[in-house]
Amino acid sequence: MNKKRWLLFITIATLLAAVAMTYSYYADAPQQPSYPCQQHDDDTLRVILIGDSWACYHHQHDAHLSQLLHELTQRPATVVSYGLCGKTSKEIYSSLFDDSGMRQLLTQGADYCFLSVGINDTYRKTGAASYARHTLQILHFLYSNHITPILLEIPNYDIAFAFDRQTMTRKLLRHLSMLLTGSPLDCRQTYRKALNETIQNGGMASEVLIIPTQSWSLRLYQYDRMHLNDQGYHTLDTCIAHVIASNLKGLKDEKNKQVLP
Repeated sequence: MNKKRWLLFITIATLLAAVAMTYSYYADAPQQPSYPCQQHDDDTLRVILIGDSWACYHHQHDAHLSQLLHELTQRPATVVSYGLCGKTSKEIYSSLFDDSGMRQLLTQGADYCFLSVGINDTYRKTGAASYARHTLQILHFLYSNHITPILLEIPNYDIAFAFDRQTMTRKLLRHLSMLLTGSPLDCRQTYRKALNETIQNGGMASEVLIIPTQSWSLRLYQYDRMHLNDQGYHTLDTCIAHVIASNLKGLKDEKNKQVLP
């Protein structure tokens, strides 16, 4: 009898632990008050890149992007990348506050911040609403600190190939996530649409610069069809540099209009 009760206790405890872990995994990150980031009034163009592995592996190309920006804007430019491999939008939002390296980079301030999130949300099937909500929180944090966000729309990485390369255990977890979040295997467009609607409804549409999906093809990826190769990063840098140069020109033209009699 005692043995049966002990087995029942272990079973119930295991189920409760599984429920708790599931709730924690899919629950929203607590919203935290924004902290101040430094502002600068000199001529140096400061650009940071944060997010997932696309931002992490960009650090080898920071000098290249800096040079492109200088050539296009005729201003001195600094570029610093800080990414967290494998992280979702929820985890990156939490990292703004909990990761010392991320926080230190942000408090130093910047003019523009390139944000790469969503690849791991679609890879892990965390849910379109969760992705949109946490990404919007990151965008709000940046904008509230006078940092113009540059958002990379979820790229066309080979999501089916990425799924096929997973272990059987991970495939089962992904199927569970698909069931719980209503995410199909190829959920990229669903997540893009959810974020676009959330940005529109959140009043951020005119404040976010976007690098669209059309800018990408599989020839820019490594063998895993998920991470960029050198050519891919050169393409990404060109996109970022032209988006910033165009935005600066627009701001200058608008300022000139305001001073005209």
